[in-house]
Amino acid sequence: MNITLSVIHIAAPLLLVTLGGLISEYAGRMAMFLECMINLGAFLCYACTLWTGNLVAGILLSVLLCTLIVFAIERIASRYKANMFLISLAMNMFFAALASFLSATIFGSRGVLYHDLFRFDATIVRPVTTIICYALAATQILMLKTTTAGLTLRVTGSDSDVLQARGISAARYRTVSWLFAAANASLAGCVLAARLSSYVPGMAGGRGWTALAAVYLGKKHPILVALSVLVFSAAEYASSTVQNITLFKNVPSSVLLALPYLVALALIVIVPQKKEG
Repeated sequence: MNITLSVIHIAAPLLLVTLGGLISEYAGRMAMFLECMINLGAFLCYACTLWTGNLVAGILLSVLLCTLIVFAIERIASRYKANMFLISLAMNMFFAALASFLSATIFGSRGVLYHDLFRFDATIVRPVTTIICYALAATQILMLKTTTAGLTLRVTGSDSDVLQARGISAARYRTVSWLFAAANASLAGCVLAARLSSYVPGMAGGRGWTALAAVYLGKKHPILVALSVLVFSAAEYASSTVQNITLFKNVPSSVLLALPYLVALALIVIVPQKKEG
């Protein structure tokens, strides 16, 4: 039971990030900026919480700021007809640099940040953030499955010409898809920071890339994607606990910590994908 609960807790923020990636995939725009958006969201959550003195306000401000940044960049890139895949990659690098720059400028450090105002009870924060993540994930899945906007979003990438013929702006839905990705990833960063009661550079820990792998393995089906997230989360839990087993005590910790990515790589190689055409 304890193992199951631990995996469920670990999976919560990853599921949220993955749904952001899934929505972007539906719209035909891969969100390559998820990894560093998690880090930026975590930093802004820390900074805004210290500024406001309230965690909820810090989270809301972090998500709002991250979403606005992505919206502004996307609008400029669309106006000048830039390659959105390259823009997405550039955004990932930009967000990493921005978090580091702001940390050094505001707090005089590029390392771990902690403060008495950013210290929370893990026994409360962990279950509450888990419930919030799953509630938002369920809401977004229902939106995709049952609403007109959700159904339109799901076919934006595959049938944009049909939408255009009906007078529906596919470009607008592509923009919205990146806003979902930004909001979900930044919120996941806030969750990770609140759970640790600190900001740790690189705290995304590969979750942004794992999320994209889950979308790929789940073949863009919400249920299969969610199952992929659980598999990766179980691998992450195993990588953090297997070091306590005598059999693995001589295995380098770097190898054990890489277990989630090894699992992702193995599944991508093994699991057959639908052939085009």
